[in-house]
Formats: sequence, structure tokens, C-alpha cells
Amino acid sequence: MSIVHIIDHNEVIYHILDEPPPDPPKTPRYESQLEKELKQTKRPLTRRTFGYAETPLKPPERFLKKGEGLHPVKQPLHKCEPTKHLPPVPKRPPPDKKSEKPAVNFKVVNIKKTIKAKPKPVEPRLVDTRDGHIKKLKGSGEIPEYCLRKDFGQMPTYLVKRNKKIQKKLDKIRYEKEHKESLCKLISEQERQALLEDLKINWQRMQKAFLQLPMLTDTIPKIMKKTKMEQELRQLEKDIALIESNPYIYLYE
Repeated sequence: MSIVHIIDHNEVIYHILDEPPPDPPKTPRYESQLEKELKQTKRPLTRRTFGYAETPLKPPERFLKKGEGLHPVKQPLHKCEPTKHLPPVPKRPPPDKKSEKPAVNFKVVNIKKTIKAKPKPVEPRLVDTRDGHIKKLKGSGEIPEYCLRKDFGQMPTYLVKRNKKIQKKLDKIRYEKEHKESLCKLISEQERQALLEDLKINWQRMQKAFLQLPMLTDTIPKIMKKTKMEQELRQLEKDIALIESNPYIYLYE
């Protein structure tokens, strides 16, 4: 029989179980290489001082020139090339030679013009108050102006033009009515005889066709055809009698 020597009596059943597996290692964090370069460029420069104890003066050769002040003037970068076809610069006259005076004496001319000039006409004005308030007489309504115009009481031009157009149209209509050809036309004797002969030939043909009809008319189409031919024959006989009885025949178009 074996003997078990128990030394630690604080044993817990939960400690007997296996420990959980360790966490997997994390992937390294992404670091940008450009960020390191930017940090280096932005890093302030070291070993700076407060400047010179005394401001060094510029030498006399470097005096302040035009355009070098607080707001220097920017010189344009573009320069226009000089053209080759420019006329030559006129030469100055020699100092001993005096300029030629004009032949016309403008002073005398101006004096003569001033003497002959007419004074400016005074514009008529009207003083309507005791304080001397002045207003122009023209357009004030105090004097008649409109009735003194040349075209006063005359018909306006647009009405004259419109009346001329209307008169032209009326004259055209009147001329057409006066020179209108007569709608009635007299038939010549030859045309009358030709028309009469044609009517007689048509009557003969119609009479021949009528006589060839069957004696027994027992159907409706036969009755209608016979009555129609009778009417046409009567009309032809009337037309022949009318033309034979009237030697003068007029056609109305």
C-alpha cells in the first residue's frame, strides 16, 4: 500500500485545468516614410541667436535707390523687342537757327473774327415771382407755340400714306369693273349649225337604241332604263327645237 504525502492543502480544482493558449503576435503598425522626412524638414533649426548686438550699417555704395523701399517695384520679365522698321528719330535743329514764324498772323485774324461776330441772341425768359424766379418762356405755355408751327392743322403723314394706298385700291377696283369683259358671248352661225347637227346625231343614236329595247318590261332595271332614255330623248328634242327657233344664242360663262 502506497502512502501519499499531501503537503499543500490549498489545492483548487480550477487550477488543475490547462491554461488558455497565448494570444497571437500582432502585426507591426504601418509607418509612412514620408512622415519622417516631413518631421525632419519641419524641425526648427538649432543654435540660433538673438542677432547682432549692433546692426551693421550698409556701405555708402549701397544707398537706397528707386524701387528698393518697403514695397519694391517688380520689374517686368517681358521686354518688347524693338522693331526694325521704325522711322529714324528726327534730328534737333542747330541752336543758332531760329524757328520759322508762320506767315499768317493769327492775332489779327482772331481780332477781325471777333469784330464781325454777332452777339449771342438773348433767350426770352419770364420772371413770375417777386423774388426774381426766372423760367424759360419757351415751353412754359405762356405764349402760343403749337398753333404757329408750319404743319399745324395738316393731316399727319401716316394718314396721308394710308389714304393714298386706299385710293389706289379703289381706283384699281373701279378700273377692273369698267374694263371687265362681258360674261355673255354671242355664238356665230357656224357654231350654231354645228351644235344643231351634233344634237340631231345624238338624238338619232338615242332613238335607235330606244327602238332596240325589248317590248316586255317585266323587271325594274328594264323599266328604269326605258324611262331614263325617254327623258333624254325629250330633252334632246327640246334643245333641238330651242336652237332652231332662236337664230341668236348667247352663252353665259
